[in-house]
Amino acid sequence: MGWRTTITLHTYLLLSCSSLFAQQVSYCEPYSDRFTLRQEMMGKVGDFYWVSATTRKKAVRHGNEISGTEERNFVVYDGRMGVKGMIDDPPYTNKSIREYLVMTDEHFDRVNLLTADGKETEVRLQRYEPDGEALEPDHTIGVFPFNEPGTSFMLVRSLDRTRILLLGFQFIASSAPYLHAYLYDEDWHLLSQKIYRHPYLSQPMIQDDFSTYPLEDFNKTPIKLADNGEWLMMSPSRQNSNFLLFQFSPLDTVVSYKEIMLPGTSSMEDVCLSVDNTTREAVAGILSNFHYAPLKNVQVVHYSMHTKTFSFDSSYRLNTLSGKRVRNDNLVKENFVSVPGKGFLLMKEYGRQYEELDDNPYDDGWDPAFLFASNDIPDPNTGPSFARMRLPGPRYGYARYRETANPPYHDRGDLSLYYFPASRGDSCWSGMISQEQVTELNSPNLSYMMVPMQDRIVFLYNSFVHGEKIYASTTVIDPRGEQVTNEGILFWGLKNTLDFQQSRQVAPDQVVIPYDIYVNGNANGKVGFAVVLFR
Repeated sequence: MGWRTTITLHTYLLLSCSSLFAQQVSYCEPYSDRFTLRQEMMGKVGDFYWVSATTRKKAVRHGNEISGTEERNFVVYDGRMGVKGMIDDPPYTNKSIREYLVMTDEHFDRVNLLTADGKETEVRLQRYEPDGEALEPDHTIGVFPFNEPGTSFMLVRSLDRTRILLLGFQFIASSAPYLHAYLYDEDWHLLSQKIYRHPYLSQPMIQDDFSTYPLEDFNKTPIKLADNGEWLMMSPSRQNSNFLLFQFSPLDTVVSYKEIMLPGTSSMEDVCLSVDNTTREAVAGILSNFHYAPLKNVQVVHYSMHTKTFSFDSSYRLNTLSGKRVRNDNLVKENFVSVPGKGFLLMKEYGRQYEELDDNPYDDGWDPAFLFASNDIPDPNTGPSFARMRLPGPRYGYARYRETANPPYHDRGDLSLYYFPASRGDSCWSGMISQEQVTELNSPNLSYMMVPMQDRIVFLYNSFVHGEKIYASTTVIDPRGEQVTNEGILFWGLKNTLDFQQSRQVAPDQVVIPYDIYVNGNANGKVGFAVVLFR
């Protein structure tokens, strides 16, 4: 296979004279040809870009079996997109049940979970230099004394990247699973190996993909690993509809937990968890609804890892539509995320309107008025809230409201924001980013990408200029919901539309956004990547 060199465009934008960090945007277009099926930018390691490339190959018959028609390679590019090397899959890949790809600024690690005898699961590590050279031969760094599918394992990394936690859930008939925990340092030296047993333990989530990445501190996950090796896990109670917040220590096998109470009439939708390594405190949030999707309950707790108690426990209830409406007139997508150390943000994006609206927007047997009254859901159109009927219009495409207010209608592309604090000294607010969007309706992700950075929340999205050309742009707000107008990214020089629905945060300060490459107004089937570095 031949390779060509593509010059990548670097744009440096200093946010303001008093800026706390700068942003660098690099546009990378890796080589592809008619045999290329898929490409994924895994991220930047040192000064090199790592791309996973899946290509079509000729089928080969071995006896009565036909070998696979696809092959995957890791391709390493330098800063000018010149190919430095290609890395094939190791020979033991056919025995692997799960592969983790772990990046740092100094190394690229490939971790495979192997099963051969049906009794044990071997953990095999291969470490590479940033330019793709193998640092040392692959070797075994651990063995689980059981054999389970790859979905029974989870890999978690701490915020400072000095601790890595590998979890394995061992199925036990008619009982809670045994939880095996291997704690490593950043060089994969084993620090602790424990087995936790508790009747309320359950696996909180499943990673379906064979090849995946560790659960990072900046990811939305129900498991968080602190820099000191302690870790927290949220999972459904095995006894009722509530949730449990577990705390584990690498020094012993004691399992402590606190129960997070949910309304008996609500249905859980999403969970979030974040840890403050300085104060050893955590905030946990659970989003649920009361039968109708717009009627929300947000349960928020503030937890001390030192005293193992809740210092704050509150429930917020709201309707994400104006008045007493309980059915969305538009296609909508929602995302519930944490604002680290502060609270939680519910984002609701509005798509196109339904072509036919139901004349009866209520379900038989479910009285919306009863749901509002019995669950203390406030009606923003009653009481001393007349000022909310005159909501301020968007300024620079953004409007902030003092409470959880809703405009009477939404255009396609509107993004409603609802903030829920995790402390008594903070207060709720809401807002809306009003930008027309071009979205993939089948994608489960929002067309807005949210990146929390220090005391800023950065929203990246596509916007129309003069109703014609599409440019990637940003809106930046602080944790109080106030817009920061002198900070943001402008993706100048790019004529292609960034696909924020397929974007991925690959490091605390690094985001990768794919885009289709167009030639003479037509997509040529090739893909490029915008790599944003927050430094």
